[in-house]
Formats: sequence, structure tokens, C-alpha cells
Amino acid sequence: MRGLLASGFAQSSSARHVLAGLRRSASSASATPKRMLTIRRLLVGVTLAGAGYVTARYFSQRNRLSRPNSKDRKRLVVLGSGWAAVSLLQNLDPGAYDVSVVSPRNYFLFTPLLPSVTVGTIEARSIAEPIRALLTRTQGPERVKFHESECLFVDPHRKTVLCRDVSGITGEDTDFELEYDTLVMAVGSSTNTFNTPGVEENCFFIKELSDAARIRTAVTDVIETACTPQQTEDERRRLLHFVVVGGGPTGVEFAAELQDFVDEDLSRLYPRSVVDQVQISLVQSADHILNSYDQDISNFTEQQFRRDGIRVVTNSRVTSVAERELVVYNKKTKRKQAVPYGLCVWATGVSRQPVTVQLSKQLPEQMHRRALTTDWYLRVKGAKDSIFALGDCSTIEEKKMVAEVDSLFAEADVNGDGQVTVDEFCCLLAKCRSRYPQIAMYFSQSWDEDIEKLFEKSDQDGSCNLDLNEFRSALKEVDRELKSLPATAQVASQQGEYLGHLLSTLAKSKDSGDSKELSLQPFRYKHNGSMAYVGGNQAVLDMPVVGTLCGWWVMWLWRGAYASQLSSSRTKVLVVLDWFKASVFGRDTSRI
Repeated sequence: MRGLLASGFAQSSSARHVLAGLRRSASSASATPKRMLTIRRLLVGVTLAGAGYVTARYFSQRNRLSRPNSKDRKRLVVLGSGWAAVSLLQNLDPGAYDVSVVSPRNYFLFTPLLPSVTVGTIEARSIAEPIRALLTRTQGPERVKFHESECLFVDPHRKTVLCRDVSGITGEDTDFELEYDTLVMAVGSSTNTFNTPGVEENCFFIKELSDAARIRTAVTDVIETACTPQQTEDERRRLLHFVVVGGGPTGVEFAAELQDFVDEDLSRLYPRSVVDQVQISLVQSADHILNSYDQDISNFTEQQFRRDGIRVVTNSRVTSVAERELVVYNKKTKRKQAVPYGLCVWATGVSRQPVTVQLSKQLPEQMHRRALTTDWYLRVKGAKDSIFALGDCSTIEEKKMVAEVDSLFAEADVNGDGQVTVDEFCCLLAKCRSRYPQIAMYFSQSWDEDIEKLFEKSDQDGSCNLDLNEFRSALKEVDRELKSLPATAQVASQQGEYLGHLLSTLAKSKDSGDSKELSLQPFRYKHNGSMAYVGGNQAVLDMPVVGTLCGWWVMWLWRGAYASQLSSSRTKVLVVLDWFKASVFGRDTSRI
């Protein structure tokens, strides 16, 4: 009996364990579908959210670029397809104007990487973006008319531009005329030869993509010619002497790229007896190269060039260029020296384009010899607010406060006692802020504190008042902030962005006649820093906050910064692939 009970109890106990196990299995089995359901819902939710975001962006962009045409839109003609023009079009409200773009170049060129194209580090098409693709992305399809032509004549009185198709293939009629309500001059500049004899005939420039292609072909041609057996040692030495005129960023980067090409590619492909005779000389008129950079950067670059074997000739200028030799004048010794060369690249100075010269002659107010003079709203002087100019073809008029010291002193001296108090001085500066941009530049940190410091500095007798002479001294101090802007892509890009917003605001207003009446701020340039590649996987960086940086790791900053600034994903990928290809397989030395 006890055995039967024990047996029954054991059986019932095992049955309970089995039932418990079945319940746990069932519970686990029911939990698994729940987890799977939760994951599925999460995936569906993320997918729908992503699809909603993409759809919203698409229709937002579509609505932005598909505004209905308006018959009363003003006609905006933009001359050029460089940094200034492209930046303007990227920041101009679509549909605000009836836009026409005229340029002999149907692409946007990323000029900072142009020296890399001269030796094949980067391929030519990797830094060129079709202008029609940019216009489609920024203004919408069929929103902007583009004409691959060159502007020959601007008539500011009739408000027309005469253009001509200067491409290789033309139709029966090559000239046409466009009318405008607003004209933007963004035609850039040409290389300044300073009327040096023989430069046009015997030197290579480095301004356009075609220039870089010609230099690349010529470099290989010179090397191959030097390798032929009939050359004498003197002739071979002449052929292998490369001269770069200009110690700015373009000249320095070209010399650095050329030296890298010699060290990394020619040295493994050509006879050592030929490669060892290659000599690169850089001629600079100033006492050091990269003179717009910090002195430490100039010193570092010169040391880097000496290590790489690049000869730097400072305080010298080229006075004439013949087919086989050029003459260098040393400003210190006052002596001239004939220098044989095989290839000379002229990379210094900027001058006006023909259409810029033609427009200046029609406006009596234009007195500048090298550019169109504009105010701080980028309006061309004497054009009655209908013409704007930006980029290399323009310069902003430096309106100094000290030139109007008498009228400003009378305006500040409210009570007419012949003295200006700190409160009167502060009120005057606040009132004149829009008329004189140097005020905002000088007092950029702390308005009240900086005014008090300048007032105390100018108050030489300690009377807590400024007489006319002390007032003049204070204005001179503020005027020191006025500096001519350099002809760089950074300046042109910022001016284009500013003018795009300005024209968009004017288009929205009922009266687009005067920027001051609309309380629009004048243009202010913000220097974001300067970079340059100096060879040997070394680069330099000069930034306002960070200071000066030099070394191999700065080269990666240089590459990253330029890759991020390229105009499209296509060009970014192509440039990165070119860098990778050059580092793994070397540069292509084919002379095509």
C-alpha cells in the first residue's frame, strides 16, 4: 500500500513538473512572437519616419524651386561662373528674379586645387562642376537661362549687355544682346604681367583649367626632351630648370606639387642622371614668400623648400623673358642676372578683364586702375544702383572717417561747446555704424568697453572731453581697420552669399531702390583662415583663433577642408579617389 502511494505520489509529482515545463514553454513561445512583433513595429515605424522625412524634404525643395512665374519679376543678368557668381545664385531666392547667366566657361572651377592638376595629383574634371547642374540644384530646372558666351560691352545707360559666342563651334549669328534691370559683374580677373616683355609669349599661366592642362603636358615634354641622347649637359641642365614667378599661395603650391612629382614619380620612372639635375626656382618680389600669412608660416615654408631642394629667390623680380632665358633683377644688389630655363610659370598679380575696363571708361566716378570701385553694399559707383560688382573684378571703396572729421565733430558736439563727451562720442559712433563699416570692425568685441578705452586713449589732456585734434586721433585709430580685401575665393564666396541675400530682400520689398532705406547691413568680410600645401606631405594653416599650424597632420586638415568645400558629391568622391589613386599607383606621366 505504501509502495503504491509512493509510486502514485512520484507519478503525480513528475506530472506536475511536466505540466510546469509545458506552461513555461508555452509562456516562452508566446513571448517570442510578442518580441518579434515589437521589433517589426519598430522597423516599420523607423521606415515610415524616414520615408516621411525624405518625402517632406522632396516636396519642400520642389515647392521652393517651383514657385509660379511672375510677369513683374525684374531681369537679373549675372556675368561669370566663378566663386562669386555661384555663391550668389546659391543664396538667391528661386523665382525672385528672371535670371540670365553669361559666361564663356560652362562649369564652376574649384581653383584652390588647380596646382594639383598641373602634375596629375588630381584630374582636371574632378574639380569642374557643370554650371547647369549647379543652377538646377539651386534655382530649379528651367528657372535660370545660361548662355555660354563672353560679354563684350556693357551699356549702363540703356541697361543692356552685348555678348558673343566665342566657343569653337558657332552658328551664323554670334552676337546677341540682353536687357537687364540689375546687373552683377562677377567676371573675375586675368593675370597681371606688369608689362614685362616676353611673358605673354614664353610663360605659362595658372588661372584656368586649360592652363593647368598645358602645364602638365609641358612638364612631361621637357623631361622627355631632356632624356634624348643628343642633348649636351648644359642644354639638359637648362631644360630641367623650372622657374615659378610669384611667392603667393598659387606659386608656392605649384612649386610644392612639382617637387613632389619629381621625388615620388619621376625618380622611379626616369634615369637618375636626369632626375638629379631637376631644379625648381621660385622668384618673389617681397622679402619672403607667403607674405600675406604669419611670419612663422613663411619661415616654415622656406625651410621646407630648402630641405626639398627648391631654390627661393626673394627681393627680386623678373624684368624680361626670352624663349630660353629670363632676366632677374635683385632689388638689394641692383644687379641683373640672365637665368636659363626650360619652363616658366607666371603666378603673380591680377588685372582687369576687357569688359571691366570698358565699363570703367563709361563711368566717370571709376578711378581705380585695377578693379571696379563699389560701396559696402557692393554697388558700382556711378551706376545708379543698377550694377553690382563682386569678386576679383571689384574693390570696396575705403571711406575714411577722418576725411570728414569737421562735419563729424560738429555732428557729435550736440551742445556746441567745442568738446565731445564720451556719451556724445558713443552716440555718434552708433549713428554712423551703417555709414562706416570700420566702426563695427573696430568695436567687434565689447561695444561699451572698447569705446571707453578708445576715448581714454585719445583724451591726451585727461579732461574727459575730446577737442578737435583728439577727436581726429580717435577717428584715425578706427580707420586703421580699413584694409583692401584680397583677391581670394574666400572673399568672392562671402560677397556672393551677401549679395544673394541682399537681392532677395530687395525683390521682396516694394521699393528696391536704396539698401540703406531698407535698413540692410553693409558687407562685412570675416576671415576664416588661410591654408597652403608646401610639399613633402606638409601643409600650413593660419587661422584667427587657432593661430599658425604647420606639419604633416595639417595636410589632412587641408585635404579635409577642401574636400568638404567642393560643390557636389560627385566632385568630392572624384577628388578623394584621385588622392588615393596618386598615393597608391602614382601620377600618370603620359603626355596626352
